[in-house]
Amino acid sequence: MNQILAPFINLFYIILEFFYKYVNNYGVSIVLLTLSVRLVLLPLTISQTRNMIQMQRIQPKLKELQEKYKDNKEKLQTELMAFYKEHNVNPLAGCFPLLLQLPIFFALYRVLIDYPNLKGASFLWIGDLSKPDILFGWLPIMLILMVGTSLLTSLQTMTDPKQRILTFAMPLLFGFIGFRLPAGILLYWNVTNIWSILQQYIMAKFGLKPIKIDKTSKTEIEAKKETVTEIEGTDKIKTTNKPRRRGKKRG
Repeated sequence: MNQILAPFINLFYIILEFFYKYVNNYGVSIVLLTLSVRLVLLPLTISQTRNMIQMQRIQPKLKELQEKYKDNKEKLQTELMAFYKEHNVNPLAGCFPLLLQLPIFFALYRVLIDYPNLKGASFLWIGDLSKPDILFGWLPIMLILMVGTSLLTSLQTMTDPKQRILTFAMPLLFGFIGFRLPAGILLYWNVTNIWSILQQYIMAKFGLKPIKIDKTSKTEIEAKKETVTEIEGTDKIKTTNKPRRRGKKRG
């Protein structure tokens, strides 16, 4: 792991010192480093958002294919690959930005833990960026901000009402994890969340907005099934209620 993170750690040392020469504050340097990382990842994030929206649009057709070839897994995989290629989507594209951010996060964590220049470095109310942020001996302001901005980010990207519990649970989990993290990490996390909130808002203005799933919406397959059921039910009712012909009385 250290060998994988070493290039990122060394790069962050260089970038932090570069910014520090001009701003003379490591907190501001972390903010500038965070913005630099987000700018580098921006094209990939936009591509991921477009891919996600396209995946949402083709979900009804995907479910049709899954229903059609549910008894033939090999044929289903072949049809899915052809379908993805036809619509120019990659079902794994959403993982790429996250996979890139993980080594960045862990490398920055090591920088803030090990870098001697950050020991005792202050920023705003934070007395030491290498230690957990506690104001007045008990108030973790940076942590509260992180949970709040994480919640806003989740609400922006939530498309399925069934995931509402997860939307609220994840920020609380982040808060639990972040309670003992260095304030510099939480500063990076908060700037990242604020960037994501603004980014989602701006992309929505340009039409790159996740498609909201309505609780009452149905896929084409479900709608067809319900229509068939209704027709069959109606026919049964008609058959049941059909008046019987009485035989002629014989004289």
